[in-house]
Amino acid sequence: MDKKGPFLVRELKMIPSGKQVWGKYLILDKVERRTRDGKSVINLRLGDLSGEIDAVAWDNCTIAGVLEVGKVAGVLGDTSTYNGRLQITARRLKSLEEDPLPYQKSAAGLEHLKLQFQDLIASLNDPYLKKLITRIFSDSFLEEFFRAPAARRIHHQYAGGLLEHTISVASLCRQTCALYPELNQDLTVAGALVHDMGKVEELNFKAAAEYTAAGRMLGHIYIGSEMLAGHINQLRSEGETFPEQLELMLKHMILSHHGLLEFGSPVKPLYPEAFLLHMMDNLDAKMHVFWNKIKDDEDNPDDFTPYDNMFGQHYYKLRYRYEGEDENATFLERNGEQTD
Repeated sequence: MDKKGPFLVRELKMIPSGKQVWGKYLILDKVERRTRDGKSVINLRLGDLSGEIDAVAWDNCTIAGVLEVGKVAGVLGDTSTYNGRLQITARRLKSLEEDPLPYQKSAAGLEHLKLQFQDLIASLNDPYLKKLITRIFSDSFLEEFFRAPAARRIHHQYAGGLLEHTISVASLCRQTCALYPELNQDLTVAGALVHDMGKVEELNFKAAAEYTAAGRMLGHIYIGSEMLAGHINQLRSEGETFPEQLELMLKHMILSHHGLLEFGSPVKPLYPEAFLLHMMDNLDAKMHVFWNKIKDDEDNPDDFTPYDNMFGQHYYKLRYRYEGEDENATFLERNGEQTD
């Protein structure tokens, strides 16, 4: 508690429970509240390139400077396990004037992802869709799109996450179209490319994702549909033709891609390409959650992760592998090491 000197940069992933922390981390989220007995408490979500962790600051915590989302904070505190998750109880917090970029996670292989995205646009053969999609993803919009996260917390919540997620969904859709030749591949891929574009305006992303006023009040589904309509109207105002039925179907893909009314879609998918988009969007998001829950807990020797309150489940971490010529030469593996 009396430690002085520079804050150490220690990866969150390497911090064990029951130890003191003295480090610098990016503030990803901040909630100030009062308990029932009137005590002041600040809940923080801290992050670095290795992961994220919850921190709590009670009214006896010494705070220097203004703690803001997107700022780097110096933290002195103690780690413990609460509800099956590691958290920091802060003793001292200090707002630091440091560049948040070194603490900020981003999609791997961003330049390669950009090329993949351009290849997906180039794969469109339908002249109406190709002209529209090329217009939407102008150089100025791509600059924002390539940097944006796909969500605030749940999946692909980092710089380039929206690009990574969109490529995965569009690629899954295209591969599935090969199994169902009745599907319109160009329509499906085009819908996948634009399904989440409203998130560029829904989320304000500097060092951490925060909702904009429009994001809170309208949401990315409505915003994306309005963006699409704006581009189509602009095409028509310039004398270009764009089929009304195709406009209706593209809007429906954006509006229905969450699948259910309780998950934010005002309508359910009503035709096969829209249904496929919903399924592939959900698949990519959920697979991202599974892999990251397992990865975040890989240093824990238990076979299951702690209970996840958000999704209401544990995650099984053991991986099955087959090696050798003997048909019985199978084993279970975690982190590359054989287990009994």
